Amino acid sequence: MFITLQFPLFDYRFFKADPNKTERPKWPEPGSNDRVRYFGEILGRNKKYLGPWDDEKKYCNAGSVLNFCGLKDEHFFKSLYSDPYRARILFRRFQSDGRCMAKFEVGFNDQLCNRVAAQAAGQEVSPFNLFKHIERYLLCPVKIKIGSRLSAYLPLIEAGEKLRDAYYWTTTKGKKSFDARDIRHQAEPCEPVLLIQLHAGEINPDQLFAQKVDMPFLSKEGIELYCTHIPYTIGRRKYQLKTWMIITAGDEANPLYSGQFRAYNQTVRYLRINLLRIHVETCMQKKLIETFGTTDEAYQIKDPAVRDRLYFYLHKILLNLTNIQRNDQPQTALVEAAFRLDEYYYGSMRIEDQVKVLDEYKTWLKALELNPKNQQVLGYIQKNTEDLRDQQKQKPENCVVFISYNHADEATAALLKDKLEQERITVILDSASMQAGTAIKDFISKSILMSHAILSVVSVNSLTSGWVGVETINAMFIKDFFPDKKFIACCLDVNFMEDDFTEKANKKIDQRITAIKELARSRSDNALRSTDIDDEWRRLESLRLKLPDIITHLKNDLGIDIMAKNINANFPKILEAIRN
Repeated sequence: MFITLQFPLFDYRFFKADPNKTERPKWPEPGSNDRVRYFGEILGRNKKYLGPWDDEKKYCNAGSVLNFCGLKDEHFFKSLYSDPYRARILFRRFQSDGRCMAKFEVGFNDQLCNRVAAQAAGQEVSPFNLFKHIERYLLCPVKIKIGSRLSAYLPLIEAGEKLRDAYYWTTTKGKKSFDARDIRHQAEPCEPVLLIQLHAGEINPDQLFAQKVDMPFLSKEGIELYCTHIPYTIGRRKYQLKTWMIITAGDEANPLYSGQFRAYNQTVRYLRINLLRIHVETCMQKKLIETFGTTDEAYQIKDPAVRDRLYFYLHKILLNLTNIQRNDQPQTALVEAAFRLDEYYYGSMRIEDQVKVLDEYKTWLKALELNPKNQQVLGYIQKNTEDLRDQQKQKPENCVVFISYNHADEATAALLKDKLEQERITVILDSASMQAGTAIKDFISKSILMSHAILSVVSVNSLTSGWVGVETINAMFIKDFFPDKKFIACCLDVNFMEDDFTEKANKKIDQRITAIKELARSRSDNALRSTDIDDEWRRLESLRLKLPDIITHLKNDLGIDIMAKNINANFPKILEAIRN
């Protein structure tokens, strides 16, 4: 089995008239002596491009950047290198197009067939078991080299933000020390994507039938393609990772070592290239559309020359996405499937703002010579605009609600989500909306900013939770500056009305803080870091300080009773609070 994980990055410095990127190679065709600072030299492939290397003619080895040093028994070479996985790291590489796009890719192979053989004869691995198998890779602890220093341990799937830091560091000249604030409005990680390649005998794909991409030219060669989401869990948070799955037929097993790639299937190689390119291009399109429509002063494009430059860049991306073929393979179905994987590929913008951006781009495009290629892009944009207007008709309110809750109250939050969606209201719920690699803090801030209403499920659980406390504090703070946003308290219990509730809650919070301190002390005694629990410690300390203000706010607000026996009867009150 082959596994490729791609981390795209969006570089805002291309917007600037004089970007501070002097110490970068001249991508996409850097010279033979070019180097990426802190990464190493640019490598070129003079031999035929085979196997999982796809067509990376020029790339930089990112082996020192992605460090699989691991933690004790969770070390990669202990947990995955040995049986039954027998995994190998195929590559760790970096590329850029010299404009807005940069990307890191890491590839593995393993002998999943060993696990199949260990099961009862004739039984294949179910998709669920495959997902648990893949999760081991996603959660593998790594360190990221940022400049000359290594980051703290983090799961591989959450490496995007640190890889952004590593990339930014390499392309900034003259600095001797690194400050994360330097990156603000400079570069941003995009959603990662996973590409899996298996042999037909390694999985039973029947349960993935609904996710199959119908490609007749692949079927002729015994190749099946599926687009799906792989779930994984970090702590109590659930995430979804966009995934392409290629299943190959034939008697021969997939090659595992470099010498076995001489007869590698050319159709599969081109398919891999096309899928990885389509993902990074859809990420770039999404970020550019969001940038053109932003109301954030720091991101607004005010220079006509820069705006023109970005229109040309967007135009190039759309030309690639609207091509009927790529590498002699039809790609329309692939692009449609890629957008299906991410229904909200225009991001958090309102529909009317999306339509406005696309109309402005159409005006710019019509000023160009309308040759056949430009005409195909124009047709694509017009279709997207029509689709968005149809959505607007189907959802006239265009209302977005963010539900803040503690995971102990997940069943109630899910029920509220279902009932609101039946009323054609868009709901943001972390268990359903959190994309892979998303920082929780960023998810909360963006969700609150893009929502018309923040619906807080209030309970003893939520009022003693560090993250829900952050959400509540942020919502109250933002409401002071954006009076049109609504904060709606939905109460699962009314314990917070008791005079001594703050004292009881603080005891519970103090117990958790004490446990974290003891764990941090134990780690320190064993020369281990505690950065993963320090964040929760800080959140709980902040909640302890702000809790009286939160309780005061809740007591002064008119909460809606959603206890089990009352949720259906009082749901109309929630709708009225959202709409009025």
